[in-house]
Amino acid sequence: MDDGVRTGEAARARPTALEWFALAASLFLSLQYAWVLDDAYIYARYVDNLLHLGRGLVFNDGEYVEGYSSPLWCLLLVPVRALGLPWWTAIRLLGLVCAAASWWLLVLLARRAAPATARPFNLAAILLCFNYAVQSYFTSGVEAPMVQLVACAFALYVFDPRQRAAAVLVGLAPMVRHELVLPLAIALVWTWRSSGAFPWRPTLVAALTLGPWLVFRVLYYADVFPNTFYLKDEVNWARGLEYLHDTAVTYGVYVLAPLLAALAWALVRSNVATASSLRTKERWVLLASASAVCVYVAKIGGDPRHYRYLAFPFCVLACASQGLLEHALQAATPRMRSFAPALGVLLALGVFALHPRQLAGHPISRTVEHFKVGEINDAQYHRLHYDLDFDPWVWDAGDETLDDIDLDFIWRDKPQLPQGPVPIRGEYRRYREAGLSARDFDVYGEGWCVRTWKRFSQSLIHKDGLTDPILARAKVPSHRAAHKRGLKEFTADVVTLRQRYGFKAGAAREWVAAGEAPEWIARNLETLDAIERKAFNRHALLENVELVLRGRLAFDPYVGERP
Repeated sequence: MDDGVRTGEAARARPTALEWFALAASLFLSLQYAWVLDDAYIYARYVDNLLHLGRGLVFNDGEYVEGYSSPLWCLLLVPVRALGLPWWTAIRLLGLVCAAASWWLLVLLARRAAPATARPFNLAAILLCFNYAVQSYFTSGVEAPMVQLVACAFALYVFDPRQRAAAVLVGLAPMVRHELVLPLAIALVWTWRSSGAFPWRPTLVAALTLGPWLVFRVLYYADVFPNTFYLKDEVNWARGLEYLHDTAVTYGVYVLAPLLAALAWALVRSNVATASSLRTKERWVLLASASAVCVYVAKIGGDPRHYRYLAFPFCVLACASQGLLEHALQAATPRMRSFAPALGVLLALGVFALHPRQLAGHPISRTVEHFKVGEINDAQYHRLHYDLDFDPWVWDAGDETLDDIDLDFIWRDKPQLPQGPVPIRGEYRRYREAGLSARDFDVYGEGWCVRTWKRFSQSLIHKDGLTDPILARAKVPSHRAAHKRGLKEFTADVVTLRQRYGFKAGAAREWVAAGEAPEWIARNLETLDAIERKAFNRHALLENVELVLRGRLAFDPYVGERP
């Protein structure tokens, strides 16, 4: 290869001005839209219990329940938190890293999906880097930043399986969220069939991460799925399809998808490109992978928050468009190609202007009014909440400061109540030095996750069932996705069970033997006893395998007619 060819390839590999603009927009908007989903504080409680309170990777001391949805995200938060960063700072830093890494993968993808002689346009970067939902979910504190990063890596891997970083991220997908095992399987089969070589790298990454985690999960939690899987395992196609529609109608999927499909058809029909040069098979693989996740999301009824569960398929669908405009522009006249940067800027502004139906105006100001559409909220609900309203442009927003109410709750009935406001990590230290444990405090029911994190001194029963193994398995109809109002009527009984008989296996049996247990506990005693054996297991492998083989252990708590 001569020097001229190498120089041309190097120049093409460098990001264009439009791509640098997309990166700048992504980093700025990720910060401007930054927020914290209340559920993120479940991760915070697990990680702080491990690092600061010595309780292990648990929500309640001595109760082994995997109440978080993403093992990889939880494990990533451990070393980040160990650096001493406040959660609000850590969330934004991780979001910026994932946003920048996703942008770089999109740059690489643009070079793989477009003709070698074309100047990159990078439609996927425009569709994603200026999008409100995508940039919002690079923060939030839950696993969405990793989901979107994996989605971009997945698209790059399908187009170029030789990309090592992309292959590693694809192999990690099931550790990010369990449903991502579906696109992983599709990618592995596609790569094997198309190349004739077994995809060792992502397979080994998946085997060497998910395999040990499943062993750990069985040994530590006596289960093969997280607690939230049981809570959300329902069939509600009507609600799920409405959830898909909420995102699709907001971001022009109904318009853009047919237009891009028509463009691909026209390019092949007019002999501007062949199906092979257009990489149509790779695009079908991306569409199939996105559809598989969409079907799962629709089946479980979606999510109460706009876009969140569609982060992977939405990003993959955007990546499926990569390279189409480059093929079209290559056939255009030089004068038409000169307008490409202006077209890119106009498209970017159009994408930026889109916002959810749940908002009265554009969210760039952070103060726009929010209202629920159907059963679906937007991130703005949490962004405006007084417990979660943090300044995105300051290093430390004071999010870890406890006020007098929090302190009174933590140290209730204890002498020498400290004067607030005080840092939570100082109270962790004071709590340990006092030789206290959760057994010295009352058990309490709570549904707002940020409070479960701040009220670390006590064992808490989450009213929505996110972290409680009994409530998660109760056959209670949901009033909105993953939210079961009926669980609250049983929360008080679980609180009483734990307060009187402790966090231990056999507690329900003792209550029934005392003749004071509610009828729903007495009727389901065998199932509840097995659930307790799982949650309060002895970390004995053979015993835990036997418990795992018991299955889901769902039960009906209603006596008489169901609501």
